Amino acid sequence: MNSKEKRGDVRGESESTAGSDCGCGAGGCGKPRVGRREFMKIAGLGMLATSAGRPLTAMAGPFAAPDTPGHNVPGDKKLAPEWMRALYERGVKESYRGADLEAIGMPCGGIGSGQMYLCGDGTLGCWQIFNNAESLWVADTNATYLRRPPAKPVFQRFVLSVREEGKPGTALPLDGAGFPGVEFQGEYPIARIRYKNETAPVTVELEAFSPFIPLNAADSALPATLFNFTVTNPATAGGAVVVSLAGLLENPVGLHNGGPFRALRRARFIAEPGRALLLHSAEMEPEPETPAAAPAPPREPVLFADFEGKDYGDWTVEGKAFGEKPAGGTLPGQQSVTGFQGEGLVNSFLGGDGPTGKLISPAFTVDRHFVNFLIGGGAHAEKTCMNLVVDGEAVRTAKGFNIETLAWQHWDVSQLEGREARIEIVDDASGGWGHINVDHITFADEPADGELKPFDLMPDFGTMALALAADAAPAGDAEGLQLPEGLEIPGGAPLTTDAVWPVKERRTGLLSTAPVALAPGGSVSFSFVVAWHFPNQAHGHHYAARFGDAAEVARYLLDNRKRLARDTRLWRDAYYDSTLPYWLLDRLLSTVSTLSTGTCQWWKNGRFYAYEGVTCCEGTCTHVWNYSHTEARLFPELTRSVREMQDFHDVADGGGFNPETGLVGFRSNASYAADGQCGTILKAHREHLMSADDAFLKRNWPRIKKAMEYSIAQDENGDGLIENSQHNTFDINFFGANTFVGSLYLCALRAAEEMAREAGDDKFARHVHGIFEKGRKNTEKRLWNGEYFVQDVDLQKHPEHQYKNGCLSDQLFGQGWAHQLGLGYLYDPDKVRSALRAVWKYNWAPDVAPYNEKHPPFRWFISPGQAGLFTCTWPHDPHLDKGVLYREEVWTGIEYQVAGHMAAEGMPDEALAICRAVHDRYQPGLFNPYNEIECGDHYARAMASWGVYLSLAGFYYHGPKGVLGFNPRISPENYKALFTTAEGWIVFEQERKDGVQTNRIRVVWGKLRLETLRLGLEVKKPKSIKVTIGNREVEAKTGIENQILTLVFARELNLNEGDALDVTVTM
Repeated sequence: MNSKEKRGDVRGESESTAGSDCGCGAGGCGKPRVGRREFMKIAGLGMLATSAGRPLTAMAGPFAAPDTPGHNVPGDKKLAPEWMRALYERGVKESYRGADLEAIGMPCGGIGSGQMYLCGDGTLGCWQIFNNAESLWVADTNATYLRRPPAKPVFQRFVLSVREEGKPGTALPLDGAGFPGVEFQGEYPIARIRYKNETAPVTVELEAFSPFIPLNAADSALPATLFNFTVTNPATAGGAVVVSLAGLLENPVGLHNGGPFRALRRARFIAEPGRALLLHSAEMEPEPETPAAAPAPPREPVLFADFEGKDYGDWTVEGKAFGEKPAGGTLPGQQSVTGFQGEGLVNSFLGGDGPTGKLISPAFTVDRHFVNFLIGGGAHAEKTCMNLVVDGEAVRTAKGFNIETLAWQHWDVSQLEGREARIEIVDDASGGWGHINVDHITFADEPADGELKPFDLMPDFGTMALALAADAAPAGDAEGLQLPEGLEIPGGAPLTTDAVWPVKERRTGLLSTAPVALAPGGSVSFSFVVAWHFPNQAHGHHYAARFGDAAEVARYLLDNRKRLARDTRLWRDAYYDSTLPYWLLDRLLSTVSTLSTGTCQWWKNGRFYAYEGVTCCEGTCTHVWNYSHTEARLFPELTRSVREMQDFHDVADGGGFNPETGLVGFRSNASYAADGQCGTILKAHREHLMSADDAFLKRNWPRIKKAMEYSIAQDENGDGLIENSQHNTFDINFFGANTFVGSLYLCALRAAEEMAREAGDDKFARHVHGIFEKGRKNTEKRLWNGEYFVQDVDLQKHPEHQYKNGCLSDQLFGQGWAHQLGLGYLYDPDKVRSALRAVWKYNWAPDVAPYNEKHPPFRWFISPGQAGLFTCTWPHDPHLDKGVLYREEVWTGIEYQVAGHMAAEGMPDEALAICRAVHDRYQPGLFNPYNEIECGDHYARAMASWGVYLSLAGFYYHGPKGVLGFNPRISPENYKALFTTAEGWIVFEQERKDGVQTNRIRVVWGKLRLETLRLGLEVKKPKSIKVTIGNREVEAKTGIENQILTLVFARELNLNEGDALDVTVTM
């Protein structure tokens, strides 16, 4: 999952050899263990409810001590019948108002284009589009699960001007200030926001989105947001209301790195037929035509602090993080610290990331142009940082980049010369990367050597555009536009004509529509685009290979607006036109927004690359991304690029594949993770299934086979069990046979068998099948305890980070994968279902508080009073206090993985209850509903949610063979849902009524090639079967096994958009 765990139990290389590759912190992503006092503090931070306003007793209970004898998780969940019924009901679409709007941040850019949020009031927030992604952990509380509004460092607003006959005009910002009655409704990727103001003569509705078209990744990766406003005069009589709409956008180019440069910002207003654009850019000042007098030579630098002494000298020390003297380099449990000068530095990892404190310098007078310094460590804004303080206010700040290497940074303080200042070095964070490293602070007239790149190579150098899909109001009219009172616009009056100004100043541009008169009952629509283009990411952006600047992005979106909007709405409409509950549809698709956050990048060369969470744990980690299905099913070209440009691409050339051994480095490196290695085979098989033909398999089979052979080599005696050291997603190594790695291994053997047969390698297929059969038999013999599967490990030899007789929620991870891929059962089905029932009984708590009070987690991704699934518990043995890491935590990715498997096994009650608890946990009254967290924001593991969606449908697809199958596990009597295949979207419908089952497969986008169709039945021998396309009957051979009807068509069927295949089965 993350990296080395660090709570005073750092392991030697014999215990963990791969975790330090994470990059998540000196000791890893873990946080200090908390005791009862801290538990009560956390309990006070969260709402003691499973959702805003719903007391726990509404869903479950009441509970007493006899309900949880010695385990603190009730076996009988006592779920309220009303709550259970509501899980299945269609319900109504959720809308949010008032304080709920504050936490909403719906990603509204394209795939890999940075992280821009549409906030609950329709304004833009977060603004991590400048290659500056950062997780916003609340690091000093041990609780990352805390509500926080999105940041808004760049000014942007839409303003509506309204004038009634005989009355003075008024201007209203489209936010909560101008329209107190704001209502947000999200149907990702589209948000609808309704603005109401009882004193205003009009109402406004906003539809906002970035194009999102599954199977069309390029057009789903535009760095832009489209705003469609509809203004309505609801009156039934009276005069017309004259309205116009203005967009305001600050020039943010060089927002973070422009200060040191003699640079200019520029605003250009471009009029084109039927549209208008405001293009923001920046550039270096031109050299003067007449040479200026030679500047004064730079003064000698002044060394302010080198931290080479036996103590901190005149600096004031607060707290315990910094100790009593500078550090001599790397501290115990810390990754190697490099880049500092001399023998000493400030390093607040003293005692780990837990302690906090502050170092305050003596006062000094600013007498040079720059403050230069070396800095490293945590990247927590305002938490792990160094500040320049003038008159009690931090006027400059810097932080690390979540790496231990110190690098030069500087502050331009030329405007502060003569002022008295102090420097504060702050460690106010206790979680992962909760420390700061600083060295060699100097005052100089030039930035430190080697530190300053050219302005046009800075991460925030680029362009930004605001575009209007209509002719703009003439500049003179726009200049006189009325603006709302109290609206603070950076730089004063907004620009309406071309302008240039110094980069250190803030200015805002304005584009306005022409006025429109609305008669009673009339409406008008206005469309704007906000687009960005910041190409200076280390490996570039996919969008930068298509577009030269933000104006080109905006033009493309406007030129193709009808098609892009039609396809985006088509997906949204077809997805929500379902029999599934609204709440479930919202929750299972919301996590796909992770693709449009700082977690994911789409490089200029076409490679999809990702972290685990936003900037946390790099390398498209094989073991975390084992859980994610969403991106692979909706945008399969992205995951094929991961397989071909990373997993099966030579490590010497930037990939993760070792051609000599078959090792797939789990972070695109040379490190082994047992679960990730097996998962790579499974993902390769999935990518093959989601292809239109077998070209992917043919290209990659030799390396898929080699990777499988690497895992087989870890099965040292060939008995189908891996028993050596198994590094895995829990950031530790399991030893001995277990079904967490073991089920993935058996599933990989089955996937390899299927691929080998299709590749014509029957010998290898027989070989891996033989190992699989031995592994199945030996697993059930050695690891089955009569109720669930356990780990066969000697705790005397390996006393830490194992689970032994514990009930691991992920104990059948590979079986869940097998169902996703149509590979059948790895173990006896009765044992599989018994194990899942045990996971439900022992690990899912309607209220995590009793268990977490006794066994506090390392990190909080949930609040006491909420329901959740623990990673591992020990229902029959004493709790292993040094057992598997993260044992008391709740991860939505595991919850979805387990829920998906339960759905496949015919346990929909349990599956829906787990998912509903997640949904309630991410209500905006508690947290941003579009940001499921773990080690960082927008955590990739949560995209396991699509596995639940597929399992509830009993979905199977094999593109190259043209095979499609459904067997709904929820409301099979009346089922309808949307799915993707290799080349199209299809809606599947099923109805069972009066002894007749009817099924329809309709292509709503693209096309579908079909040779075989499988459908679940409720009888073993139907009376008749009829297949038609329109009025034409289709010939097919039929077969029935285990109540699955198989139709093999006499001729290949090719269905295009609008075509429908109907199957009628008379029971």
